[in-house]
Amino acid sequence: MKVFTYIKNDSNRVKRKNFRSLDPAKNKHPLWKNLIYELKEFDTYIDTDSKQVIRDCKKDFKNVTAYPRDQKFIDLENDPNNKASPALLMVDNFLDRYVENENECIVLTHVTSPFLTAETVKDAASYIGEYDFVHSIHSIQDFAWIGDSFKPVNFDPSYVQRTQDVEKIHFSSGAFFIFTKKSFKKYNNRIGPNTFYYPLNHVEAIEIDTEDDLEFAQIVLRGIYA
Repeated sequence: MKVFTYIKNDSNRVKRKNFRSLDPAKNKHPLWKNLIYELKEFDTYIDTDSKQVIRDCKKDFKNVTAYPRDQKFIDLENDPNNKASPALLMVDNFLDRYVENENECIVLTHVTSPFLTAETVKDAASYIGEYDFVHSIHSIQDFAWIGDSFKPVNFDPSYVQRTQDVEKIHFSSGAFFIFTKKSFKKYNNRIGPNTFYYPLNHVEAIEIDTEDDLEFAQIVLRGIYA
């Protein structure tokens, strides 16, 4: 099994997000290293535009291959007329460069899921074979609306229902997408028709996309310490 991730030097919503720490008071390592340490038993590959990440990986890790992002992917991401992420192209590039066995399990993960555990990743990967893809999700069973018009999604507002009777709403989590080279090449995607949606608990489902997310994760970590 191989782990693959991409790390940007900077980000839009949270300044230098990947280099922030959940515990700056104790000088703990940044988010991107948190992932590497947690998944240390696996060979990990990092596509990055950060010279610091490449330098630190060469110095600190034996099982990590960090390589510079192709300029064409950087240009695509910075093109204001391009609305699509180059993520799939970067996955395809990684598979072509570093994966020979088309049936080998590949875990695409993100450093912004700080509480993801190696045990969860291994358990999720065990579904490959029965399924072509495994994707992390978190679910909420509550009354939900969509859009600025507040259109009801899973309930009828004309009468009062019990919360336990409404259908769950499932949300994608960037914690991981698991697949093989063969399945990715077939569908050119991280998920496909035969996908197992792996439910995460509330803590592992935490993703850091905003400053509020980062503050919440820091609070959760202090609770774990306590």
